[in-house]
Amino acid sequence: MVKEIVVLRDSGILLFHYSIGGTRKLDELAAAFLSAVGSFAQEVSQDKITVMSFQKNKLVWERKGDLYFIALVSEEDSGEIHRVILQELAEQFVSLYYADLMKDIPDAKRFRPFADVVEVVLHKFDGIPGLARRYKTILLPADDLNRIKNNMAEVEVNRDILRGALITHDGYVATSNLRGYELEATLDFIPITKQDVSVQEHSSLDKSTALFIVKIDDRCSCAFVINQGLSEKTYLELLRPFISLVQLTSFDNARKFEPDKMEGPITFYDYDAVEPIVPIEDIRREAQVLYATYSEELQTGAIRMVNSLGKMTTVLEVHDVSGLQREQSDEMLANFIAKGLVRITKMFPSLEDRDERFAAYLEVIGIKKRDYDIVNSIWKYCNGTLSIREISERSSVPAQRILEVLSELGNNVTWSNTRSLSHVR
Repeated sequence: MVKEIVVLRDSGILLFHYSIGGTRKLDELAAAFLSAVGSFAQEVSQDKITVMSFQKNKLVWERKGDLYFIALVSEEDSGEIHRVILQELAEQFVSLYYADLMKDIPDAKRFRPFADVVEVVLHKFDGIPGLARRYKTILLPADDLNRIKNNMAEVEVNRDILRGALITHDGYVATSNLRGYELEATLDFIPITKQDVSVQEHSSLDKSTALFIVKIDDRCSCAFVINQGLSEKTYLELLRPFISLVQLTSFDNARKFEPDKMEGPITFYDYDAVEPIVPIEDIRREAQVLYATYSEELQTGAIRMVNSLGKMTTVLEVHDVSGLQREQSDEMLANFIAKGLVRITKMFPSLEDRDERFAAYLEVIGIKKRDYDIVNSIWKYCNGTLSIREISERSSVPAQRILEVLSELGNNVTWSNTRSLSHVR
């Protein structure tokens, strides 16, 4: 389920916040989100990055212009379904507040009424994310889905029509009020039912009830649990308003989703640097406050992480020294970023020109041949214009080996956290 939704400018300005239960966890995670996106969006096509997982929750987002629409949802929920919800919210938000968004610093109070729009949209999709956890799901446009759900509820008011579902012939659930075992039975029956109208009894149903399955057209069928005793014609008449509405509904813009699989957490790149923004002692003090009520293991891991920070400490080094599981240390790092204690920066190395002095230095330190070969293969890329990952990708040398070799070269390597546009070789 959606717990919170925020609208955020890519500059970090919070425009709108919506919370189901009054919590504001997204306020704390917003800075971590922006820093993380800045860290890995340049490395991976941003269209492919839509989910960031934490221990019990995950962030799902959609970008429109310079705005991020971000939802905090349960970890097991469908990221894809919630992206569709955010896409609809994004369209409405920009449409409603276009004039306000043209201002450099809009008045956030102007956006507060958007909470009503959020609740209407969430109501339209009510129950769909839950279905997507377990079943193939087809997502109709929100207005069509809402009309179908409302009409189904009106049909179910009749005492002989208990609850129903709309399912495509290839097994995708459009909407369902059926209980889990009833839906499972329906999904078993639909592929093997040849008649346009059929009454199916099943061992999981009460003896006085059955499944009434109607082939609506060549796209889909509806199935309702009914109290037995009436004729097929009578049941059809009771269901006629629902069937007629579905027949008039276009499926052209519907999207299909497979059962939601767990999205792996998006982590920080191992060979970016963790740079302190404030004095280490301040970070240590804040970490003690942040994790005062947590386990001793987490408290110790936080202090180890802080103590490891230096000018060019890599993400991997910070994680390794913490002694924690990767998910735990990732979330800890995100919390430090959210508090404005550290930031993630790329590492851009520059090697001095290969002159006699440099050659003499290599001879003095007695660099191994295999390391010397790596220096040869990466030297032309180490000009301050490429990050460690980019050098690794171009040279096919693992990032870890690049760092190992460059560390041997001492002061002959200059490190920067900003990309240089000079020293092109």
